[in-house]
Amino acid sequence: MRRSYLHDYNLLVACPRERERAATSELRYFIGDLLGDTSFQISRTHVSGLLACRTSIDPFAVVERLRGFADENPYQFRFAIKFTPLEMCVDSSIDAMAESARALMEKIGEDESFRVSVKKRHTELDSMEIVRGVAAVIPKRVDLDNPDWTVLVEVVGEWTGISVLRESADVLSIMKMRDDMY
Repeated sequence: MRRSYLHDYNLLVACPRERERAATSELRYFIGDLLGDTSFQISRTHVSGLLACRTSIDPFAVVERLRGFADENPYQFRFAIKFTPLEMCVDSSIDAMAESARALMEKIGEDESFRVSVKKRHTELDSMEIVRGVAAVIPKRVDLDNPDWTVLVEVVGEWTGISVLRESADVLSIMKMRDDMY
């Protein structure tokens, strides 16, 4: 595991705090061995319990394939417990976030709605300022309760990952899967 500041990540993986090494082993097995990504890279972030990854496979396809493994047995995922695909990584400035959202908004159809969700760590940026800045560049209908799409803004200190996704389908939460089993 190496610490990198390349900011060219396309998958964010959560694990229990201080269990990054064990999660890294799982990720190397699932994505490197089972999915065959020989160039898969993992970097620790300065946030305990959060790994930034770079896969050569489409990160949405990675999440979909991992969901297939987890559907069979969610308990095989012991440490890597949440997988979020990232479409763009930018510096943590509201202007850069807004420009990324503008570039990705074509996924949202004319008659579809969206909401902006912000998850931030190690930043003093205001969540509502981020929401306003990103939403302002997307000329589509906002629906906070039941949106067709979520513009996900993951701020991790000096870099930010942005995705336009359908949260329930595109983000894999092992803990939620386990809860849904009972």
